Amino acid sequence: MPAVTVLMPVYNAHKFLRAALESILQQTFHDFECLIIDDGSTDDSVAIVQSYQDPRIRLYQNEQNVGISATLNKGIGLATAPYIARMDADDVSHLERLQKQVDYLRMNPDCALVSAAVKVMDESGAFMRVDDFKSEYFYYNLTFICWIYHPTVMYRKDAVQAVNRYTALYAEDFELFWQLSRRYRIHHLPEVLLEYRVTSQSLHQVLKKGEYARAQQEQILRNLQYYAGPEYTVPLTFIECFQHNFTPLLQEQSTRRLIDCLKELDFLTHKILAKENPNRHSPSIQKAAMYKKRYLIDSFLPYLSWPQKVYLLLSAFSLKDLVKYFLVKAMEAQRKETPEPEPVPVPFIPELLFN
Repeated sequence: MPAVTVLMPVYNAHKFLRAALESILQQTFHDFECLIIDDGSTDDSVAIVQSYQDPRIRLYQNEQNVGISATLNKGIGLATAPYIARMDADDVSHLERLQKQVDYLRMNPDCALVSAAVKVMDESGAFMRVDDFKSEYFYYNLTFICWIYHPTVMYRKDAVQAVNRYTALYAEDFELFWQLSRRYRIHHLPEVLLEYRVTSQSLHQVLKKGEYARAQQEQILRNLQYYAGPEYTVPLTFIECFQHNFTPLLQEQSTRRLIDCLKELDFLTHKILAKENPNRHSPSIQKAAMYKKRYLIDSFLPYLSWPQKVYLLLSAFSLKDLVKYFLVKAMEAQRKETPEPEPVPVPFIPELLFN
């Protein structure tokens, strides 16, 4: 029995499949099986897989296209290893990825899932950005947004089975990670271990963008109700803002609404701190909450007049936190004097003027 099952669903992936498969077969960690499930491809994806003679490859074919969740659940059932590493057919794993993730899970038996940072590439392979988030912020932020890149994760098979595997048709990864985080510790390795490719066939960013967005909003409301109670409600514009989609709230052109959104975030932070959880670490939650709050405020301020900026800051912060906010801004400004080699772009927000 191998130590790791690399689970790779495939659907019309001939363009990038060889690079993805080679990145797995050349891993420095050798004790794995590569479980490939073709979900009704109509191109030559199956022929590409069959051209390899490596005995670690196991190929299964769905009789018809059944979708990502059903395919992954089938793969979990077929996996023979205690650890399952997710992999997509258009991405590239760094050669030490499996070794580093196996090492972490072996040294931390209470951890059910470990992810890693990614280098985001476009369809041509051109660099876009590096996404690396602090592990100590993951539990708090998983309430509002899915920071975890699905093809970077390695998880324990028994833990995933205990939460009924993938249960959502859309945003299936967000749902699984949330369910795991309620019962088990999760962790993020702070180094790039995968090159993540954004393509015209990306389900959540292109083909099924609307379906994934609605599913995530429903999941986020459910997450908030888990902490704040089953009757809890919140405006959709607040949920979108918590996801870092600021445009709908900014378009309301109401400073009061911005303040209400920030106060709602404070309320939810209090509820998250009060809820027992294997990942609950109060200092980390407080740091993550303050980081998120500052990020929201920094995104609002460019569209406010100076009196509105003062009003927002005085309403959002205590005097102590306001001093911390300006100290952090001063340190950030000092760091920016030395350009970073690969800066992460700030999400685009259209120009708006408040009355």
